[in-house]
Amino acid sequence: MPVYGRLVIVDASVRTARIAHTLGCHTVFVQRPGAPVHDLVDDFSGYYSVDFTGQAFEEFVVEVLSPLAPAAIISLSDDGVLPASIANSLLGTPGSPPDVVRRLIADPPGGKPDDAEESYAYTFSQAAAHRWVALLDAGAQPTLPEHVVPERRLTVAERDNIGVSLTQFLDTAGLEDGPARIRFCSRDGEVHILGATPTAGTDEEAELVRRLTGFDLTRATIDLARGIADDDATRSARAQEGATR
Repeated sequence: MPVYGRLVIVDASVRTARIAHTLGCHTVFVQRPGAPVHDLVDDFSGYYSVDFTGQAFEEFVVEVLSPLAPAAIISLSDDGVLPASIANSLLGTPGSPPDVVRRLIADPPGGKPDDAEESYAYTFSQAAAHRWVALLDAGAQPTLPEHVVPERRLTVAERDNIGVSLTQFLDTAGLEDGPARIRFCSRDGEVHILGATPTAGTDEEAELVRRLTGFDLTRATIDLARGIADDDATRSARAQEGATR
């Protein structure tokens, strides 16, 4: 059953705010002091300025957010995902527990092999089913779906090998729902996970993935938080008609 209550977004970017505004839900933005306001709020949204990295944030969650009875609290930024998970744990709202977020963002053991090139995998999970949406090389500026859609860029063997490692990493961390941006390298058939965040990447990366794959990680994350499940969200990635426009 879809949830149409208040949606709290911690450390929202302008792109995230604009997408949330199109969905018809009452959105509350929790931003760090000094963050821009005019591009975030509208007649159906609220705004709070608070340092969400300190102890005072927990008091803010209990004293300010709790009376609002939010249906969900999310973040799509590197700095906001852990505070959002802490808020969810305090209020009992759905979302990844703090321990899961900490495991995802922790530095993995080992390091990058010499001369191995880094890549970024963008995934989306729903009920512990993981979809590998896009593959971007560090520093690259892809322009075609063939450059980013795993099924179109990699051989079956390459895709399966990397995909198994990504799935094992997400399962070990305990991520069941939402996006992840996983930094890795692959050399001689061996995959090394170098780091991750449970986000859709930067606004520019999320928009590039949307344009070239047809899958909007930001929109899917907000929809999932609102209780709108999408059976297509964890199927294999595929470029949509006109995705390069």
